[in-house]
Amino acid sequence: MLEEHYIPYSVAKKYLQEIISNGNSSNLLQRTFDYLNSVSKCGDSGAEQIMEELKDIVKKEELRAMIASLCPQSIDEVRTILATDTSTTYTTEQVQKIIEIVKNHMES
Repeated sequence: MLEEHYIPYSVAKKYLQEIISNGNSSNLLQRTFDYLNSVSKCGDSGAEQIMEELKDIVKKEELRAMIASLCPQSIDEVRTILATDTSTTYTTEQVQKIIEIVKNHMES
């Protein structure tokens, strides 16, 4: 049985790069790869680490993937992402911790 998971942009980019390098390229795959390459703010291992480190703070996988993809740098940016989770209220300390985790794994 297949499982579905939310993944950050940089992880999707890594998978597409593997597909393209194996000769299974198309115009759509190449354009998607190019787009992901332009918007990725951390490497795939950094994004995976962000996803893992956020598990204790952010329960929803799709929110962790959004944070690891967008790499928010401010309280307002994090709160905008977290606002979609109406079942949980996040403290300022939790939001600060999220920013700290993201900054630790961003590419310079």
